[in-house]
Parts: sequence; structure tokens; C-alpha cells
Amino acid sequence: MRIDDRLTGLIFAVLGCGVIFLAQQLPAVPGTTFGPNLMPTLIGVAMLGLSLKIMIAALRTTHHGPWFDISAWQGRTRGIISAIWTMTGVLVAIYALPVIGFPLLGLVYTIGLMLLLQIRLVIALPVGLIVILGLQYVFAQILYVPLSAGPLPLPW
Repeated sequence: MRIDDRLTGLIFAVLGCGVIFLAQQLPAVPGTTFGPNLMPTLIGVAMLGLSLKIMIAALRTTHHGPWFDISAWQGRTRGIISAIWTMTGVLVAIYALPVIGFPLLGLVYTIGLMLLLQIRLVIALPVGLIVILGLQYVFAQILYVPLSAGPLPLPW
């Protein structure tokens, strides 16, 4: 699927404005020169500027095709199912992550996606285990970001 750069630039410009607006809602920290809104504001400004550059470059081209071109997806059922699996996994993770936990949800999500991409189970299982448990360890022990372990007792 191809989305025209005019539309992509516009979407990212709106998102950049949203980041700038929401960053201004962060409360200031007394006694500091720069508050917690500085970094998100800079990211929003960069996002807005780059998206406008993309949109202007797309508007300058003489050939304006359709906004959406889905012809590349015709006959690619596995790719469509993989995209649906990815989006569904993200939506399920938003609500189910605290209950199921990152390791179980991540394993089901990752191994399922690898199987959809025709990777053999004998490869998908160890790779999924190493990546998901490695991420759980890095976030918990190195970055001090507690990811929900769910019903699994983890050694860390």
C-alpha cells in the first residue's frame, strides 16, 4: 500500500502540532530554567518542520497520483493478515498488558507474527524467547522501567 506524501506530510504535521500543544500542558518544575516540556516541544517542532518539508516537496511534483494506492496488496493475503495481526496486537496490548504481562503477550505476539511471515517454529520460538525475555530484563534491571510480568514469576 502506498500513501501519497501530501497526505502523510499533513498527518505528521497535525501530530507534530498535537505534540507541541500537549507538551505545553506539562507542569513547570519550580526553580528550573527549562521544564519538562522542552524536549517534547523540540521534538514536536522538528516533526512539524520535517512533515511540512515532505508535504511541500510532494505538492511541488507535477505528477499527483491517487492519495491511496492499494494495488500492491492485491493477492498478498499473508501481508494483509500480518498487518492486521500487528495492529490487533498493539490494541490488545494496551488493555491486556497489565493482566497477561509482557512476557506472555510478547511471546504470543512475536511468535504469531513470525509464523505468519513463514519463519519456522524451530527458529521463531527461541528467537521470541530470547528477545522478549531480554527486553523484560533490560527494561526492569537496566532502565528501571517495570513491565508487567503478569502471572509469571520472573527471577528479576
